[in-house]
Parts: sequence; C-alpha cells; structure tokens
Amino acid sequence: MLCCAADDSRPACTEQNQGEMWPEAANHDPKLVAKLARCGELFICVRNKRHYDWEAPSVTLDQLRQEKKAKQPVACEVPSAETARTAQPASPPAQGNAAQ
Repeated sequence: MLCCAADDSRPACTEQNQGEMWPEAANHDPKLVAKLARCGELFICVRNKRHYDWEAPSVTLDQLRQEKKAKQPVACEVPSAETARTAQPASPPAQGNAAQ
C-alpha cells in the first residue's frame, strides 16, 4: 500500500527527529508554536505502537464536530493585497488653527 505525504516539504518522521516540531522554526520560537497550534498547522513527530508519525498536538472544535470544511481562525488567514490596503488606518487630519 502506497501513501502520499500531505506536504512533501515535511521531513520523514523518524527516531532521529522524534519529539521535534514541524515547521522547523517552531522548535525555537514559542510564539510561533502558539500561533501554528491555534491555526492547526503545527505537527510533532511522535512514535506510535510500531512506527513514527507527524501528529497535530491540538484539534479545533470544527475538527471535533467533523465538519467537512473547517474555517481557519481570523488570526490564521493571510490578508489579500486589497484587504491590506483598505485595512490601513487613515492618516490623521491636518493640524490647523481650528480652535481660534
């Protein structure tokens, strides 16, 4: 039986990297760990009964409800260029002598 990896850039989970997180940067940045876990994008190499697997350390309510298309939290979404332009605060009004 052949199995395809969900992400080809993820290294094989083996005895050598057991306990490490993927993406690799998460091993050194606690803030990134929290964000990736919240977004469902963090994986840890763990040993099951006979082999090693990448597993998510947490689940979302949508995953527990087994919804077909889980929505990502707002903090996980990458804003589009249009959204980024419209979300920028307007420049402050010019300071004039309005209080004369």
